[in-house]
Amino acid sequence: MANKRDYYEVLGVSTECSKSELKKAYRKLAHKYHPDVNSGDPGAEEKFKEISEAYAVLSDDNKRAQYDRFGFSNNLFEESDFGSVFSEFGFGDIFDMFFGSSFGGGFSSRTRRRQKKGADVSASTTIEFKEAAFGVKKVVEYSADEICEKCNGRGSETEDGIATCSVCGGTGRVKTQRQTFLGSMVTASTCKNCGGTGKIVRNPCKKCSGNGYYRQKRKVKVDIPAGIHDGDRLRVTGRGNSLGKGSITGDLYVNIRVKPHPALRRNGDNVISDAKISFAQAALGCKLDIETLDGEEEIIIKPGTQPETKKVFKAKGMVQLNGYRRGDHIVNIKVEIPKKLSREEIELLSKYAEGRDEKVGDGSSNFLSSFKNAFKK
Repeated sequence: MANKRDYYEVLGVSTECSKSELKKAYRKLAHKYHPDVNSGDPGAEEKFKEISEAYAVLSDDNKRAQYDRFGFSNNLFEESDFGSVFSEFGFGDIFDMFFGSSFGGGFSSRTRRRQKKGADVSASTTIEFKEAAFGVKKVVEYSADEICEKCNGRGSETEDGIATCSVCGGTGRVKTQRQTFLGSMVTASTCKNCGGTGKIVRNPCKKCSGNGYYRQKRKVKVDIPAGIHDGDRLRVTGRGNSLGKGSITGDLYVNIRVKPHPALRRNGDNVISDAKISFAQAALGCKLDIETLDGEEEIIIKPGTQPETKKVFKAKGMVQLNGYRRGDHIVNIKVEIPKKLSREEIELLSKYAEGRDEKVGDGSSNFLSSFKNAFKK
């Protein structure tokens, strides 16, 4: 009992709340955490058990009075009174017990079995950088369980080879009535005789071994949207595993890998590239052809352009994912300093520096020869 939370805290009500306030708080929380709403979420199931336990005590005048006076002490609320009841209890039955079968549009787990859903499957595909920019259709190959066409998913060689389970009467659940300190309660558990299917296969299909499905290679054309990122995942509804006739097919999740581009890279919706120019081109200006997503574009390098200058092509970047606007293409201007110079180039640069009264070299009398040797290393 040491790990239990205060019942009033669980339901979010004050210790002075009325029965109507208590019921209203429970209705809201039960609707939020009911397993029919949160299929496959164990956390929601535990939360639903917790709030149902709290309501079961606080809605009973005698139990509430004992709880208000003693809390969880003196073994007034044994773990067995709740744990075994809620672990075996059909959640639909609990919901109907408190609210009736018509609450919230009617949770139907009391009157019919919930359809089983096949597991999701995953696959991967690789696309080019420019395909990621503008979108592309790709055929994805993968394997999944699909309905057996020989037996039409029923699992039996013949239509009369399936019988209704005699233990659960075809419901897939076995209900028993038991007495607890809360009174008479109906508990429900999965029928062990049929595994919860409600059916017994007497003449199993040879192709699918009575499962109603079998593993098959598949192909599906996936529409990959413009602006997709490397590592994004797309869901293709109803292309996953099947559990046979009457089941809901799972989904296919396609992991997207985008190949790196030799000249272009992505930053958000912008495209980045580098343009390398020489000192002379930076000083005197030039024209360059730049690769973009839309083909080659010409840029003009103005005389006196400094290193790390940026040139921007507006709306030449990636298309915004699930949108229509495009980012920019940003060109970083890189001024390269030569590592090797000819004697004539050295002489020309020396005269250039002299004319600008700039000091170059090491100041020695044989500077020209030593400078040339340095470039040879």
